Order: sequence, then C-alpha cells, then structure tokens
Amino acid sequence: MRPPAFWQDDAPRGSAALTRALLTPLGALYAALGAWRIARATPQRAGIPVICVGNLTLGGTGKTPVVRALVEQLRQDGLRAASLSRGWKGRLDGPVRVAPDHHTAGDVGDEPLLLAALAPVWV
Repeated sequence: MRPPAFWQDDAPRGSAALTRALLTPLGALYAALGAWRIARATPQRAGIPVICVGNLTLGGTGKTPVVRALVEQLRQDGLRAASLSRGWKGRLDGPVRVAPDHHTAGDVGDEPLLLAALAPVWV
C-alpha cells in the first residue's frame, strides 16, 4: 500500500492538486477547532505522574502498542501502571473500570479491552 501522491508531491497536478486544494482548508479548520477546544480546557492535577500517549492524530498511528510497551516496562521496573482511554466506539459511559471477563469491545472499545489484560484500564 502506498501513500497518495499528493502527500509527497510539492507541486501536485490533476486530481492530486484538487484534492490538496479541498483538504487544506479543512485541515486548517480542524487545527483551529482543536486549538480552541484546548484553550477552553481547565487543567486538572492528577496527583500522580502521568504519561500521555496521543495527539490530534486519529487511529492507526501506533498509540496502543506504545501504551502497551510502556505499561510492560513500568511493571518490569516495579511500578504500578494503569491506562485511561476514551473507549472509542464503546457504548458505556465512563468512568468504568474495564473488566476483561465481563466487558466486550462493544461495551468499552477494543483497545481498552486489549490493554486491560496487562493492567487496570479506565474508560
């Protein structure tokens, strides 16, 4: 599978130029809305160290494998670790502690269920 040509081409032509022309304003709008949302947020102190894995990028960027590796490393170092997830596509409203023997991917999302096999996960 190859990325679309317009990702690499500095001077796209034809449909790639049209695609870039249509997506550029949408990308700018998405970034502006994200910045607005972040600016409105009220910071909260967790009271414990927190590692945040993620950003504005949606699925498929490897966040879950990174969290999994971090949890495994922290546990090997003798530390207790837990994960927090939005529970993408899960039907339960949080906060919910994921119970692999009770919840399904439809309840809490597939990634929290996968991570709950290693350490506590909250949606």
